[in-house]
Amino acid sequence: MAVRRLILFATLAACLALSGPAWAGSLQFHGNDFAGQGQLSFTPGMNNTLTVGAGNGGSGALITDFFNSYGICGGDCSVLGGYLTLTSGGENGGSAGGGIFNYSFGAGGMIKVTGEIPFLGINSPTTLFSATFTNGTFSGAGTVGSFLGTINLASIVLAPQLGLYHYTGASTDGLSFGLTGTCGTGGICKGSIVQSDTSFETMPEPATLSVMGVGLFAVGAGLRRKMAAPKAA
Repeated sequence: MAVRRLILFATLAACLALSGPAWAGSLQFHGNDFAGQGQLSFTPGMNNTLTVGAGNGGSGALITDFFNSYGICGGDCSVLGGYLTLTSGGENGGSAGGGIFNYSFGAGGMIKVTGEIPFLGINSPTTLFSATFTNGTFSGAGTVGSFLGTINLASIVLAPQLGLYHYTGASTDGLSFGLTGTCGTGGICKGSIVQSDTSFETMPEPATLSVMGVGLFAVGAGLRRKMAAPKAA
């Protein structure tokens, strides 16, 4: 009887542990190359998209580290050949003039981080993270601006070696790049990417629980000459 009661208590404890996450943490992809790597490009126009991709000797925004508060790789996994690419949904409104610009985007597009993490046995280029957007905005003044996109958390795919989580929110410290001055006058916006930071607030989640919620992805833009000193990660 005592053994049976002990087994029942142990089973109950296990069920309670699975029924509700006890703590939250964070995941972050980070990288910087102050010589500039990757390219931001956006031509204003209805249904046009903003992209972050290959250019300046890189395949996208450089990603060198995967930081996490769960102790994977001791909290910091080195990423080899890592890069971030992004495509917004189509533009559905906006304006520019006098050096100030403000554009909005509909649902669609995707953010993706690709690379290798040998410590975790990921020894070939692999999609480490991907998700789609539900909407977004790109605004600023002169050569300084930011892209803010709402992530569809149900669309998040994370490499299994990085764990299984319930996402409660997401934001970034930003992608920083040198924008062309024509962006503030309604012309083509381009920029060489010098730093990338993407962070997510999470809670551990059993595989049977569904992913719900709303997250944010932000991109910050600034002149490269203002980025001479690395920004704190």
